[in-house]
Amino acid sequence: MKKLFTLLLIIGTTTNIFAQFEFSGKINNTTRADTLYLNIPFIYGYYHDNDVAIPVDAQGNFNKTINIPQQKFATISFKGKTSTLLLTPGKALHITLNPADTSITNFKGTAAEENRLLYQVNLNAIPFFSKDNKTNVYEKLSLPKLQQQVVKPWAAMRDNNVSLIQSSGISVNDKKLIIQEIKANYITQLNFFARAYMKGDRSQIFSFIETFYKDVPLNPEVLPAGQQYYFFADSYIGYYEIMAFKDLPAEKVKDPSTFLKYYNITIDSGNRVAKLKGKSFINWILVKNNYPANIAEGWLAQNIFTKCSTKDLSQASPLMDELKTLYPQSKYIPYLSAKMNALEGVLAKNLNNKEIEIAEGYEKMSSIYQAISKLKGKVVYLDIWGTWCGPCKEELRYNPELKQYFKGKDVAFVYLDMDDDEKDGQWRDFIKVNGMTGLHIRKSNKDIQQFWAELLPKGGETKYYPTYFIFNKDGKLVQANAKRPSDKKDLYKQIEQHL
Repeated sequence: MKKLFTLLLIIGTTTNIFAQFEFSGKINNTTRADTLYLNIPFIYGYYHDNDVAIPVDAQGNFNKTINIPQQKFATISFKGKTSTLLLTPGKALHITLNPADTSITNFKGTAAEENRLLYQVNLNAIPFFSKDNKTNVYEKLSLPKLQQQVVKPWAAMRDNNVSLIQSSGISVNDKKLIIQEIKANYITQLNFFARAYMKGDRSQIFSFIETFYKDVPLNPEVLPAGQQYYFFADSYIGYYEIMAFKDLPAEKVKDPSTFLKYYNITIDSGNRVAKLKGKSFINWILVKNNYPANIAEGWLAQNIFTKCSTKDLSQASPLMDELKTLYPQSKYIPYLSAKMNALEGVLAKNLNNKEIEIAEGYEKMSSIYQAISKLKGKVVYLDIWGTWCGPCKEELRYNPELKQYFKGKDVAFVYLDMDDDEKDGQWRDFIKVNGMTGLHIRKSNKDIQQFWAELLPKGGETKYYPTYFIFNKDGKLVQANAKRPSDKKDLYKQIEQHL
């Protein structure tokens, strides 16, 4: 019995060892303590929840033991530059970082070779056809010219990277895994270019997108797949959307009773579900109907995580119900349930929080000054946002720091939300789950236009969400298009000018 116990202890200890990745290194020519950040995704995507802080001492040395249950691609951030690393349980990596050019050199350790190759492949690089945001020379090219000037050279770069990995001495599994990431990145970057830059008509853009999706299967060759594969799988939703509407006559697109293939629902049913449960749930219907079950499970879990990360409990809940119903043994359920429970606890705590104030009679308000006039004597920071708006929700992360900075000073915060009337309950829950202290107003897209008109009276200005405004203590608008909460000190200076 004693021998058996000792054997089990050894096995348990070995298991713990092989669930760890030793990450260390040195930043050259530094004389102060600092912090590096390694982002290890839940499944895919970049969320601050997944940041691992790595302390750096005054001599530039760092060392961190990272617990990981399986291989993970992670992203290291150094002076604004990001690089992909492959973390393998039981392995170790030591790197040198050079501040002058933000390069990584001297890969050492048992995980050195695969990470040196990943650095050489550089999956974080912006492709040549997406570098210029203002005057992209490729955006108006015809499809034949796009094939010659974009697709072919991009495919050649992909093939060179694949050959580099294939000829290396790393394990067969790591070769397949990294090549899968390279091929996935090839497609998602073309898709991003088509949707963000191309200036042709919709049919031309859709035809271009179809050329690089139609013959590529969704099934991954290697599991667990990396996040570039999941970005590709996520972008495949857009391809299915194109195919669902591609051959429909105009009158059918406008007919709410039209049945959509891949979704297996009518347009009217889809619209109703989207309003009730959110756009992510419509995407989930498509994923559930068409994706391999294991990939669908991962996609669903990641989207629940994403909604929890942005504290969007109303949209996370129906997705969580799907996970528990369809995948009752899912390994993701305990972790995601804990996150959901935490949000529900915050909601319960803030139900009667008097600092989260919904403006009385906001439904009948026709001017923002009906709210601002009641706050005279205070500088007012107005946030125009929406619960559906990703950048708006990202900015909310910086609100606690902003409010702490002006705590005890004559500064008030007003939030003008653009959401339709049927989302009133979701809006109320959202501001409480997010602890958004301040005065709140909600308007539909139609009704908010008169607010925009008085805030941007010149007309013709683009109405971005989020947009911020500053009013002085007399209730006068003194700063249109004010700095965002994430601008921190620059915003603080703008507000302080009027205190």
